[in-house]
Amino acid sequence: MPCVAAGFSLRSIIVLCLLSLLLVSCSPGKHSGNVASAEIRFWNGFTGPDGATMEKIVKQFERETGIRVKMQIIPWGTYYDKLVLSLAYGGAPDVFICHANRIAEFARYGVFRPLDDLIEADKGFNSSDFLPNIWKAGQYAGKQVGLPLDCHPQGLYYNLKLFREAGIVDAQGNPKPPETWEEFLDAARRLTKDKDGDGRPDQWGFAFTWLRTNWITFISQHGGSILSPDLKRAALAEPPAVRATQQMCDIITRYGVAPKPEGFDSWMGFRQGRVAMAIEGIYMLSSVEEQKGLEYAGAPVPSFGPRRAVWGGSHLLCMPKDLSPQRAQLVWRFMRYLSDHSLDWAEGGQIPVRRSLLNQPRFRQMRVQYAFAKQLPYVVFEPASHKSTEIMPFYDAAIEAALLGIKSPQDALNEAARRIQQVLDRP
Repeated sequence: MPCVAAGFSLRSIIVLCLLSLLLVSCSPGKHSGNVASAEIRFWNGFTGPDGATMEKIVKQFERETGIRVKMQIIPWGTYYDKLVLSLAYGGAPDVFICHANRIAEFARYGVFRPLDDLIEADKGFNSSDFLPNIWKAGQYAGKQVGLPLDCHPQGLYYNLKLFREAGIVDAQGNPKPPETWEEFLDAARRLTKDKDGDGRPDQWGFAFTWLRTNWITFISQHGGSILSPDLKRAALAEPPAVRATQQMCDIITRYGVAPKPEGFDSWMGFRQGRVAMAIEGIYMLSSVEEQKGLEYAGAPVPSFGPRRAVWGGSHLLCMPKDLSPQRAQLVWRFMRYLSDHSLDWAEGGQIPVRRSLLNQPRFRQMRVQYAFAKQLPYVVFEPASHKSTEIMPFYDAAIEAALLGIKSPQDALNEAARRIQQVLDRP
């Protein structure tokens, strides 16, 4: 499961600020040595079922190539702290995972080795096979610094049993997920039930899960954004984002089809059959697969606004700056192998981002992944700003204040915009 929520610790931010100075003083070629006998050191945070899937792919690569790979799995909660320190003081891996929304924070200090020359030299590699919006997520200052391994967008999980009971089915009697705002609201109303007559729902039609990512989906569908296109101005208090935030509040208060996001575990509620619909990432698939007796399916997120958009993240494969040319070629071979085996990786609960793989029969059999993959052309990433982790807490607080009714959406977002602008205006 990706951990794009956690920011860097203060220590890591300080170390990042020193990186550019340290890299100047460090001699290149720390990762050179005997290429034929050296291991490839690979760091990631795949602590769930995805880790076991990646281990299988790595072992297969070793068998087929004779090249050893030492894979180190570090929990996401401490992963970026350790990665920052290794890049600054030595001991960095040869290849590592970086989330799309973290690329700018690292790349501005020159710690990544650009991949453009390796891509150009590899005549069997076709970058146009990647969806353009996701390929672009690995770019910084006109250079390709990350190779997209996957995408993990949100999608709509829905309870098949509850849909059948509520009569929300198609002409063949199959549960029919909502596609529009009107269909969503109608379904949520029919699925919200007070079973014991105490005036409080025992079953909710919908529940918000990860507020930040749910909110980004909503505001993006209304044409809103957190920052201006040039990343220099806070844009989250402008009318599109305010309208979207008000719509989220209305789902809770005006329509009464979702609980307030306080003291209620929304995802557990879905797993236990107390919530009929939830918007969550593909990385949560393993938790519902493990839930005994749960009948569920996945679908694209409904259209809550005039635009098609959904929040997503991506794991990118990156190299440190100081690899020797020979070693970079070796590591690129491994990175290319992982990309070529994206369908194997999808088995762990991810979605491939290469067009040539998305319609293969094997991927179609992964029903939830295949349903969520329909959204890939309009996936929206968090702002590619090097100050992204600094500004996250401000809009997190604003979303929570609005949905809990502590502040109006406009007031909450105004305050967040003011604080964010202060961060953006700093050198």
